[in-house]
Amino acid sequence: MNKINARLYKIFKWNVSEIIQNLVGLAIFCFGINIFVEPNHLYTGGVLGLAQLLNRFINDLTSIDAYLTGTIYLLINIPLLITAYFAISKSFCARTLFTVGLQTLLLDIIPIPSTPLVSDILTNVIIGGALVGVGIAFILSSTGSTGGTDIIGIILTNKYKGFSVGKFALAFNAIIFGISGILYGLPIMIYSILYSLIENFSIDRLHDQNVSTCATIFTKKPPKEIIDFIVKDLDRGATCWEGTGIYDNTKTYITYIALSRYELHKLEKFMEVTKQDIFLVKNDFVGVDGNFKKRLSK
Repeated sequence: MNKINARLYKIFKWNVSEIIQNLVGLAIFCFGINIFVEPNHLYTGGVLGLAQLLNRFINDLTSIDAYLTGTIYLLINIPLLITAYFAISKSFCARTLFTVGLQTLLLDIIPIPSTPLVSDILTNVIIGGALVGVGIAFILSSTGSTGGTDIIGIILTNKYKGFSVGKFALAFNAIIFGISGILYGLPIMIYSILYSLIENFSIDRLHDQNVSTCATIFTKKPPKEIIDFIVKDLDRGATCWEGTGIYDNTKTYITYIALSRYELHKLEKFMEVTKQDIFLVKNDFVGVDGNFKKRLSK
């Protein structure tokens, strides 16, 4: 199991439990989309919403009732994934490719009911939004990504100070919902917006992606590997000093870092892989001011 974890970490910076978590999240996400969103002709935000609009446009243009949303979503993501490979990181690109590829497969194979399972559209909106939000929260908690606007948002966040993935997604979604309202009616737009609000509320309740935290790491050996990981992989700084362990009166190395909980999760994974004698103290929900960048970890 340790060898498998090491190989997965080398390629994806994932371990077995995180892949399982990612798969569960994908299954919940795609089930919510195909069973509760698509039968009611609702539109999600982001690139998936764009793929839905393009799929319906193709069907209306050709009079062919074909479900191509998953395939269109994958095609749109290909140039974004190439950009992510060079602009973000290889591991992020690998994780996103894995997630998007499997998401495309599940969206294509999970059958879409010809009529909604529940007659009341508001009930479908609530259940669908909650399920999709839970699925995305699982995916994000596994440090995965469904691609699309996430990729563009992360690139812009890293380039422009004060920019965020959420701001870009909000602007993009406004365009998607506006088009759906113009082409298919105001009720569709309103229910789609309501679905999106419930989805994002579910994500926020389950995934603290932007929570600032601090970590203090105690090691018996010089923490060169940990410091290299913090600087190169997390793109963060840290403060290090030497101390003395009172219990056994031995030299101790102390490393202090401010980071997001998302990045802390990746740091913990790295320390598990290195198998060093490490003592870690964590503090959540701390106030961090000054030159501290809030961003997704690579």
